[in-house]
Amino acid sequence: MCGFCEIQNSSPINIFSDDEIERIVIGVYSGLITPQSLDVATYLRVGEKLTNGVYNGFGKSLTNVEWNSPDYKMLSDLRNNVYVFSGAKQYHQVREMVDAIYDKDRIKPFSEYKQTGTEIFKNYNENYLRAEYNAAISQSRSASMWMEIEANAELLPMLTYQTVGDGRVRPEHAMLDEISRPVGDKFWNTYFPPNGWNCRCTVLQTDNENKTSLKGFTHPDTVPPEFMMNAGKDRIIFSDKHPYFTVEPRDRDLLKNNFYMPKP
Repeated sequence: MCGFCEIQNSSPINIFSDDEIERIVIGVYSGLITPQSLDVATYLRVGEKLTNGVYNGFGKSLTNVEWNSPDYKMLSDLRNNVYVFSGAKQYHQVREMVDAIYDKDRIKPFSEYKQTGTEIFKNYNENYLRAEYNAAISQSRSASMWMEIEANAELLPMLTYQTVGDGRVRPEHAMLDEISRPVGDKFWNTYFPPNGWNCRCTVLQTDNENKTSLKGFTHPDTVPPEFMMNAGKDRIIFSDKHPYFTVEPRDRDLLKNNFYMPKP
């Protein structure tokens, strides 16, 4: 069974009550919450949810691994990354909510804006968050797998990319199927799965020395840039190629300082 096949969560994610959502919508409309002054409670709640996904996929949490062990260091880095991601995510959510206050040169009355603001918030924190939670699970499982791969690399020096092989395999993933390269090959810097949202691909580690030639290999041009990474080597869940990490020039210092949100 593919290592990524059974980890996807399709159930609804509801981590905010109606009262909490209304507080955020009112805060944005009144100017108390802005892209430059985010809501700490929202940031922490999303960061906590994504951290749960990290622990779920890794199979361990920081509370049940030895302090300063390789697992502890990896989990700390992955957790820190999802909190930074949470700040960048909220920045874009609030910007979209602020933009929705205006209809050309007209400021919408709150009664008109409330439904739109609520829909935007729910889109980010229910629909998008479900996919991001799944990514946290799959990428942290990938990071754990990579640690095992490196530990066994002397005896099992080769990796072979494997798709599930059914009718739902994406063409760009089918292009990678059965490619075998050494564990240390730079190929795995970019194409170690998952290679897309809800990707089900995996790798098989063997002592087979038959290396696939990449001469003439065409790099898939539809793999999302934010997935062209290796969670275990890069020690992250979400790369800086994710669109959330693109901010207005005037806000780049905010991004560098995690929007002044507290890190765990």
